[in-house]
Amino acid sequence: MTVSPLVRRQYQIFIERPPEAVFAFQTNLKNHPRTCPPDQMEEVVSCTVTPLCEGAHITFRAKHGGVWRKLEAEIADWNPPNSFTSRQVKGPFGSWVHRHKFVPFQAGTLMTDQIEYTVPAGPLGILAEKLWLGSHLDEFFHFRQAEAKRLLEQVGRIKGREAA
Repeated sequence: MTVSPLVRRQYQIFIERPPEAVFAFQTNLKNHPRTCPPDQMEEVVSCTVTPLCEGAHITFRAKHGGVWRKLEAEIADWNPPNSFTSRQVKGPFGSWVHRHKFVPFQAGTLMTDQIEYTVPAGPLGILAEKLWLGSHLDEFFHFRQAEAKRLLEQVGRIKGREAA
């Protein structure tokens, strides 16, 4: 049996807003679909607790590569406004851990998404990761971060820098 290797990816962007505002935006589940590429729709199907907090379970429904999939995640390592982690409980990956970090930097926030995952399906999954999944995730997270930056900085310009 072929064991899928752990894959690590990291994405960073500077946002001209304080960590409290960026954390609040990223943990508001209404903003999740707003930051997804138009051709890669995602929606929150359910969440056991709102507002989001340690131990919450979220079910996402996502269309990637033309196929709809569900992913259930649990929120852990809740540390407002600095970080939180979402871990796949059930879904398409062998494993999936997404660490969200918000570090004060100059006059804003350095937002970091750290992803660790394994793919299912043995050698076929490993091949899919090399040929498609890796670059797909790169495009997806670059878009999401740029869109979060655009929306957060737009609100900051309209309402003032400290607005959430």
